[in-house]
Amino acid sequence: MGKVISRLIACGVLLGSVSLPLMATTLMRGNGDVHAALAFYSPADPPPGMKSIEPVFGQLYWNGWVDHPPSYLTSWPAPCLKWQATIANNQSVVFLGDPASASESNTNATRQSCEISANQLLFLSVYDGECDNGQYPNMSSPELLKCAQDSNKVIKLMEVTVDGVPQTSNIVRESTSVPFDFFIPATNVYDAKPPQTGTHSAMSESYYLFFKPLEVGNHTIKLEVIRAPLQPGAEAVEHDIAMWNINVTSPIVRP
Repeated sequence: MGKVISRLIACGVLLGSVSLPLMATTLMRGNGDVHAALAFYSPADPPPGMKSIEPVFGQLYWNGWVDHPPSYLTSWPAPCLKWQATIANNQSVVFLGDPASASESNTNATRQSCEISANQLLFLSVYDGECDNGQYPNMSSPELLKCAQDSNKVIKLMEVTVDGVPQTSNIVRESTSVPFDFFIPATNVYDAKPPQTGTHSAMSESYYLFFKPLEVGNHTIKLEVIRAPLQPGAEAVEHDIAMWNINVTSPIVRP
């Protein structure tokens, strides 16, 4: 959705339009101990049992994010804004809050404290564009995709670090969805009203990090995005800052 439901018509990237090779990165703890290699899924390397990551950054991400109260668009809850979905092989994925709502006034966005299990995957949407027939009833799927892509053209800065190590080069960029059913409930994060609520066909373009299983322990993810107005003078420069302390716990082993 654009910044009301367009973001919402949001963003883009001047850091390059081609996905860069994904690399495993060795991380250093503050005390000098070394983390296991950090690695990410990519379109060429999806999670086991999946032919494509597209359902994760498309339908699962957007239907999960929109299903929150309107207050979350400007103030994230403490200690952690997250939701879960299940993909192939009964694999649980944890999604973190939408950074487009992590404005400087949203102070809780910089003090998120989240817990996940080591047998869960973690998905971070760095920035997204989405358009749907609730907003634009007469648009075809190609037109909706262009709308989503147009919302992603004005980012001036996009940076992510994990445990102090830059991961910006590992961001998967310009991943586009297939048409998906976007269900906007009566109570939704954008405070959309009928006829925009209900189920509509949608398209999205995503910039994301999809973590392979993280090592047990504490991890810190920091994100910063600066986005210029899509139409100069139409709105203020968007400056999103978020930080998550992720406590990865040992999975429960059932007898």
